[in-house]
Amino acid sequence: MSTVEATYCSQGDLQFVLPSIDEYDTKRVLMTNWVAEGTANLYQLNNSGYCSVLFKDGQDLGTEAGSKPAGDNGWRYQEATDSIQYYLASSSASALNSVIFEAGRDFTDLITEVRKRGSDFTRNLLSKPIYPRKGVGMQSSVANDYPEIIVMIAAHLACYFLVNPYNKELADELYGKVSNIDGTGWADKINRGEIDLYQEDSGDAVKGILREITYGGSSTGGIMAVRGVPSTEWDLIKIIITTAGTFTVGSASTVKYTSYTGNDTGLKINETQSATTIDGSFQPVGHGMEVRMAPGVYSSNDEWELEVSAPEYLDQSTSAIKYAYNARI
Repeated sequence: MSTVEATYCSQGDLQFVLPSIDEYDTKRVLMTNWVAEGTANLYQLNNSGYCSVLFKDGQDLGTEAGSKPAGDNGWRYQEATDSIQYYLASSSASALNSVIFEAGRDFTDLITEVRKRGSDFTRNLLSKPIYPRKGVGMQSSVANDYPEIIVMIAAHLACYFLVNPYNKELADELYGKVSNIDGTGWADKINRGEIDLYQEDSGDAVKGILREITYGGSSTGGIMAVRGVPSTEWDLIKIIITTAGTFTVGSASTVKYTSYTGNDTGLKINETQSATTIDGSFQPVGHGMEVRMAPGVYSSNDEWELEVSAPEYLDQSTSAIKYAYNARI
């Protein structure tokens, strides 16, 4: 069966959360009661329990045989008799009983499954849609395709499923980071609107979300403050240095910037401020927003991006739920 649902976390994300994930590979040591099966060089372990991967002294013995094994280290699990057959020439049951055999699962398949389960539970726990961060310049700082809070929730849940059969205390700790009875988990806070997802028009965009796009190696100046009330539903304002130089307190500035806003043809198209000299005060960049530049060295093409959204377009679902308490004295 195929699926169109996304998997939010990678094996690397799981290892970031739990560096010891390799310890939870579901291997179990098998009993040491091999007996001769009756066919030359073929041995059988009865009441073995299900086995999809067989290990001998830690070595993966490879793919299960489709019929009775006939070559060294060949094996198969027989569901009807709950037994494992194993072929090895010039051996004996007593010799095999001195070897450590383990049954388990392919670790890659196991990790894939817990990643999918963690992602499915993430969708079930959250009362908001989850959108990918795809497109040029849209990924997070660690280059994930989904908001980092979503990646971490899914990774913690995946580790919870991996650990839970062996260490309940650790599993509960992992799950508690996501959701708990006190309502302090990441998922709890997202559902209450205390944590915003990437696609939501949060209160931050009303004040202006500033991002550094390009910054010269010798540059030391930059935007130190933003103010204003956005006059547009949503936009990305481009602010770029067009004349390089040093802006120094007590000296006339030669540094100039230009700003751009979007229009009906695309983003960062419409020039709103042209070759404006930086003077250290709050200066306009478009949509009713102003920025203040700090003294320092500015390189040509130093660039910032200011994401803005007018307060009347704020998604009310991102506003934190507030509670009132009433008590009798």
